[in-house]
Amino acid sequence: MSYEQTFAQTAPDQFRLNTFSAAELQGMVFPPIRWIVPDILPEGLSLLCGKPKLGKSWMALDLAFAVAEGDNCLGSTCEQGAVLYLALEDNRRRLQDRLRKIKPSEQWPSNLSLINEAPRIGAGGLRCIENWIATQQNPRLIIVDTLATVRPPRGGGQTDYAADYGALRGLHQIASERRVGIVVVHHVRKTEGDDPFDTVSGSTGITGAADATLILTKRSEDGGVVLYGRGRDLQEFEKGVEFDKERCRWKYVGDPDTVFLSGSRQRILKALEAGKQTPAGISDHSNLTIDNTHQLLKRMVDKGQIDKSGRGLYELTDRHEKSLSTLSDVSVCQFGAGETDKLTVLTSPVETITAEDFA
Repeated sequence: MSYEQTFAQTAPDQFRLNTFSAAELQGMVFPPIRWIVPDILPEGLSLLCGKPKLGKSWMALDLAFAVAEGDNCLGSTCEQGAVLYLALEDNRRRLQDRLRKIKPSEQWPSNLSLINEAPRIGAGGLRCIENWIATQQNPRLIIVDTLATVRPPRGGGQTDYAADYGALRGLHQIASERRVGIVVVHHVRKTEGDDPFDTVSGSTGITGAADATLILTKRSEDGGVVLYGRGRDLQEFEKGVEFDKERCRWKYVGDPDTVFLSGSRQRILKALEAGKQTPAGISDHSNLTIDNTHQLLKRMVDKGQIDKSGRGLYELTDRHEKSLSTLSDVSVCQFGAGETDKLTVLTSPVETITAEDFA
């Protein structure tokens, strides 16, 4: 008998692989995925990322209230359940002020538990979360705001990937085993990227440990705020969103490339209307750089806003040929000191939105 055969027969259980056959897997029955927010936030570990002051914490509170009350969030109705919100960057006074803006007169839900101090992961933080789950009749959602406030110190000799992945692994295990949603609020880098998911701060160990990643960002070309989503059980999406300053809650407004049409894209449509078909001709007519023109032309073709009629040639779609007359009526709105652009919501009637609406 070979050494391998002897070891296989005498090895302790911890050294045996718990395998299953493809035939066994074929006959297994699993419960359907639980959605915390239908088609936006599945059970498991998710990241909610964005730049500072863009409104990540407001969106996290929006999620918390919607789940605790079984209310609407971003156009979807949530199943009601208990929520734990770890507001670890706010004191109680600031947290109370935020909740008063969201619910100035209504009774606040008793199944929304709040805490602004908690031990870090590896120092009791995971056990605290597990204990809270065990005490709830219907735990649905835990929000950690932010990752930096709970992640353990980096171990000696750890790579960036290992440290980032290890910081989230325990939370992922809890979410998977208890079938709850855990949302970790995190930041993005200052530098922009072609793929918004590449802007998440840290190594790919951060996104690799998560089941889903949500990115809240303001697009440079039109100022519209977009929520991007991607995950293992989540169909990739882009949702145009708008912050309601009176209610301090986010709302879904539609497909971003349909509801937001920037001044730059309007100028491209006008150039095409004037008979310009090549990137160089469109660039000159629109007073845009050739690089921006190439980038916008590709995005507009991908979104069906214009058509590609040949190699290096572009033309209007039938829809925009009919709607171009509305573009000349759009007013200019202020986007910052010395900077103006046009942002149109293509609804009926046409509505102009200022940058302040996206604060």
